[in-house]
Amino acid sequence: MQKKEIIFVSGNRHKYNELCALLGKEVKLKMRTFPIEEPDLPSLEAVARRKAEQAFAKVKKPVIVEDTGVYFGAYKNFPGGLAKRVYEGIGFDGLIALIKNAKSKKAYFKTAICYKDAKIEKVFSGIMKGRLIEKVVQEEADRLPYEKLFIPEGYKIAVAEMPLKEKHLISHRAIAAGRLGKWLRKK
Repeated sequence: MQKKEIIFVSGNRHKYNELCALLGKEVKLKMRTFPIEEPDLPSLEAVARRKAEQAFAKVKKPVIVEDTGVYFGAYKNFPGGLAKRVYEGIGFDGLIALIKNAKSKKAYFKTAICYKDAKIEKVFSGIMKGRLIEKVVQEEADRLPYEKLFIPEGYKIAVAEMPLKEKHLISHRAIAAGRLGKWLRKK
């Protein structure tokens, strides 16, 4: 059986590589990069839907897009879907200051992946709970910034310290991609 080809629209090769590893059995994923508006909407799911609509309008083929946020328990819905902008604005020093001043170190990552074709638009979400740490680990590692400050529930090491294969078993993106993959197998 020939794999279904889906275009993943993103400029983030970390996300692309992870999704290829997670969905490789179900689909042939191709990455395309072009500007998509990052709307300021109340949920990751709404953002993913809007981004998928834009992506599909441009490529006219089945697409997936994703939006990820990290949520600090001490700060309501923060940084949430603005995680990248917050990191770019305040860097590790600012994040560490927020974490040190937080009453709770609990946090979670959430990913929403939206599949869209000419007839269907469907969102799949995943959450990884854990806690924040007050120091950056593996600072020079080629990993996403918040992975260097976050220890998943049941673990003693930060996500950035995990081998990618292990991360792919537990991550928020793995959960969302697993749900997408299961749905694609049934479709």
